[in-house]
Amino acid sequence: MSAIGQLLKLPQYARNLARLRQVLAVLARHGFGHWLVRAGLDKYASPTTRGMALTESENTALEALTWELRVRHCCEELGPTFVKLGQVAATRPDLIPMSLIFELRKLQDDVAPFGFADVKQIVEADLGKPLTELYSRFDEKPIAAASIGQVHRAALLDGQAVVVKVQRPGLEYTIRTDLDLLAMMARLIEERVPEAAAFRPVDAIDQFARGLKRETDFLSELDNIERFRRNFADDPRLHLPITYPELSTKRVLTMEFIDGFKVNNLAKLEEHGISGEVIAKSGTEIIIRSIFEHGFFHADPHPGNFFILPDGRIALIDFGMMGAVDRDTIDDLLSFMVALLLSDTEMLVTQFIDLGLVDDTVNVRAMQGEIADIMARYNGRTLAQLDIGVFIAEIFEAVVRYHVRLPVELILIGKSISTVEGIAQEIYPAFNPLEELRPHLVELYARRMLDPKAHTRKLYRIFHDYSGLLRVLPGEIRGVLRRLKTGELTLNVRDPGAEQRALRHERSLNRALVSAYGITAWVLFTVTLPHALVATDWRAPMLWYAVMCAAQGLVAFVIVLLSLGRSREL
Repeated sequence: MSAIGQLLKLPQYARNLARLRQVLAVLARHGFGHWLVRAGLDKYASPTTRGMALTESENTALEALTWELRVRHCCEELGPTFVKLGQVAATRPDLIPMSLIFELRKLQDDVAPFGFADVKQIVEADLGKPLTELYSRFDEKPIAAASIGQVHRAALLDGQAVVVKVQRPGLEYTIRTDLDLLAMMARLIEERVPEAAAFRPVDAIDQFARGLKRETDFLSELDNIERFRRNFADDPRLHLPITYPELSTKRVLTMEFIDGFKVNNLAKLEEHGISGEVIAKSGTEIIIRSIFEHGFFHADPHPGNFFILPDGRIALIDFGMMGAVDRDTIDDLLSFMVALLLSDTEMLVTQFIDLGLVDDTVNVRAMQGEIADIMARYNGRTLAQLDIGVFIAEIFEAVVRYHVRLPVELILIGKSISTVEGIAQEIYPAFNPLEELRPHLVELYARRMLDPKAHTRKLYRIFHDYSGLLRVLPGEIRGVLRRLKTGELTLNVRDPGAEQRALRHERSLNRALVSAYGITAWVLFTVTLPHALVATDWRAPMLWYAVMCAAQGLVAFVIVLLSLGRSREL
């Protein structure tokens, strides 16, 4: 980066430095200082944290805690972005060990609510009218508060009961700053911690950032609700809240108040005479249909998002975190799940190979044997012992040990199915998830495999691809032969370390240029200073010229010192 570029980045650097130091201090306090040193992040820490060392009493206190628990405490202490990061990480058994996943699943999103004055200001600013002209009633006390926003009961001008979801003030700025820092930290970890590079932290943070930005856009959530409604328009068992686009923006979402109770409220189910078995089976079928029939599913179906209406219908809320897959991916994932539920290890491994997830270095026979052992162990269990969530998680963990990178969609689907299975068994203990899932998935699989339209589309795509290849292939071959004949065809060999060496060279050159500029400015300052001192008028041009030279030299030296401090190399 040029010296001008570094100068332009200084305001952003100064803005983020305080937050970065706070993050590093929390990580160091919870015993992760050695990782920060290895990644070269310790140079950004405040002077009191710079050594990353803890006192003997602090080390003794940390020894009583597992490292997984300390990770969770870090997320909770660092606020909304890191809480969400932990919750997303809890869905990724391909990236982190199961012991940490189970701990991160305990992350609570309940935080202190923010004041009603902020709520009023945001709603009125976004909707362009006073609150009294938008709603006939608006409760000042929220009914729920989370890291992204909080929910207030209200009523429309016609008396219709609604809830209004309002985003936390300053959330966009906080998230943008934290995402910048996470991206920088991931890049340094990937570059300097070899064992972490295999998990591609830069890609993981980039994917997390995209998902978080969608989740904090309430108009995106509104679109998700309407899309889900269209997909299930023919299913009377499901009710989705009515939305009000004219009273919704990126930071404000107005929708129908769901007058029901949480799905795991067994007393209410009994009071209304609603069968837990029917709810368990219906909820499972709705999730399976959303995934494998529509390719658009609720990626966070915990009990707080499942409500039961007095008439027995299921109501879903909170559509901020959704998963989406295309038709081809649905076919691939459906084949995977059918193989899993039918305990067909050969079909399962073949699916991995077809998806390009297994390379030549993988011991396919050993992996197949380990998966078969897990399946045999679970097939022999009683209903009370069966936990499909742990079953899928163990399969994922075994596959990852053989360096097979699972598709993110598959991981989200596994989490969604296992969560719904847990809810179903809570309200109906005799629920058998494998027996319930197997006929639905096999029926969907058979229907898609026997669908002539699907095969026609695939044949058309294959024909289109090959016809296009046949059209351009002769010209491409002629072009290669021509370049060979004229000597224009060259072989480029990529040196993986060349980019980093070039970057270090450019930084050194930039520092040298800025240093030369600073030295020149100070030389001019020392030459003009004697003439400036004899000036009797403080407005004399020579005096101001000397001051400007000194200031420019000082700024140049500060830039060089900051750059040296950040890189620790000449």
